[in-house]
Amino acid sequence: MSTALLDLTVLATHARTRGIGRYVADLALGLARAGKRADDLRVLGVEELGFAGGAQVTEDLSGAVQRLSRSSVQAHATWAYRVRVALSAAARALSPDVLHTGHPNATPLGNPGCPRVTTCHDLIPLRFPKHYVGWRDGTRASREWLDRRRFHSADHVIAVSESTANDLITLLGVSPQRITVVHNGVDLARWSSEPGEQDGAVRARLGLSESHYVLCVGSADFRKNHHGMLAALAKVRRARPDSDVVMVWAARLDLGMQLELRRSALEHGVSGALKLVGYVSDEELAALYRGAVAQLFPSRAEGFGYPVVEAMAAGCPVVTSDRSSLAEIAGDAAYQVDPEDDDAIADAIQTLLTDSGERDRMSARGTVRARRFALERMAEGTLEVYRDVVARARRGD
Repeated sequence: MSTALLDLTVLATHARTRGIGRYVADLALGLARAGKRADDLRVLGVEELGFAGGAQVTEDLSGAVQRLSRSSVQAHATWAYRVRVALSAAARALSPDVLHTGHPNATPLGNPGCPRVTTCHDLIPLRFPKHYVGWRDGTRASREWLDRRRFHSADHVIAVSESTANDLITLLGVSPQRITVVHNGVDLARWSSEPGEQDGAVRARLGLSESHYVLCVGSADFRKNHHGMLAALAKVRRARPDSDVVMVWAARLDLGMQLELRRSALEHGVSGALKLVGYVSDEELAALYRGAVAQLFPSRAEGFGYPVVEAMAAGCPVVTSDRSSLAEIAGDAAYQVDPEDDDAIADAIQTLLTDSGERDRMSARGTVRARRFALERMAEGTLEVYRDVVARARRGD
């Protein structure tokens, strides 16, 4: 039996509530379920990593996710340094057949003694260097050098979408033979379209009424296009002066982002229609999805776009972008708009707000489409990558 080693330690940082943390946690849960059916491959998770290369590993991936999610939060820089200097030594001591780093931003130094797989979530900083290449990166050329090192040093790269795979090829020159697309997966039971017993109570606590709000989830940085969404909301409210539709933003936003959202809402004349509810649990977020007129996600660029799949699975109609991975993920189960066209965003909101039949049709399409991105499919696709990489290493390819 072959052994794969998956690094889970990023779940001890603030990243555990962000997209990459969700990927690592959900992948571990999916692999735990799939592992019960796999008799040729077992997966061990690195739960703790010492600076000298000692590691605490476990086959109980689900338990490790729970423990790490409840642990005290480590500084990201400390975690990254530890992974760089110690993970390869830990792998050599454990002798797995393949090592998987699901968070690519800490490339292990040295030879791990086995093939290494890493996951590429996106290359957005190279697409929008003005907004995402900071002083730590130096210049766009410096960031490109860093990303080349991250992904060329790996034996194989998992791309979370075809869009991300194409960026690896065109922006970094990674060989297509070294890339496998495995779409992210979500736990469909967690994001069920069936109403929950506490749905009404969750919305009431936040001062919301069903079908009177559009929902935004995640950060509010440049690519998320908050200006376009708030401009669209203003147009909807001007077209229907009697409308009480509001925009609910669910995320842990820093003070700068909160102030920017409020400033933009004031600029568009919808200050009273913007509601920042902060971080909410998955259970609360599912309740918000199920009660929304629509989820708005007209992002300029995404590596995958978890909120789109979560919303579709929960039966919430989606208005998203017609570019990057979002068109690929949403298909015909969402309204696809030009993110720079706030009229198009407004038209989509208006349609879903006034036509309950259309809302029901898009809800039904979304729940069907979401099944393509089940947790189990992501896990099985990842296991196939492990098997292929191990087989090629044994052949000496």
